[in-house]
Amino acid sequence: MSSTPNNSLDSINLIRDITLHYVKYYYEKYLEEHNIKLIPDAELIALVSRLYNEKQKDLKDYIRKNMRENLEAKYNSIIVENALEEMFSDKDFAIQRVVIEILNYQAQ
Repeated sequence: MSSTPNNSLDSINLIRDITLHYVKYYYEKYLEEHNIKLIPDAELIALVSRLYNEKQKDLKDYIRKNMRENLEAKYNSIIVENALEEMFSDKDFAIQRVVIEILNYQAQ
C-alpha cells in the first residue's frame, strides 16, 4: 500500500486491498483457532458473510482509518463513503469477490 492513489479508481482499488487485508486477518485467525491449513468452501463463505454482517461497522471504520493514513491530504471522504455505500448495498457480490480472492490465496 505504498502508492498514493490520486483518483477514484485508485481509491477503489486501495479499499479493495484494505478489505482483503482485514478479511485475511480473520481468515488466518480462524485457521489458527481451528488448527487447520485450509477452510472448506462452505465454511469460508460463512466466515466472510459473518464478517460482513457482524463486523460491518468495524470494517467500515478500518477502511476509513487506513484510507486516511494512506492518503493523508489526498483523502477524499466522498469517494470513500460512496465506495462503502456501494460495497455494502450489494453485500452478496462483495462477499463473493472476497471469497474468490481467499480461495485463490488458499490455492497458493
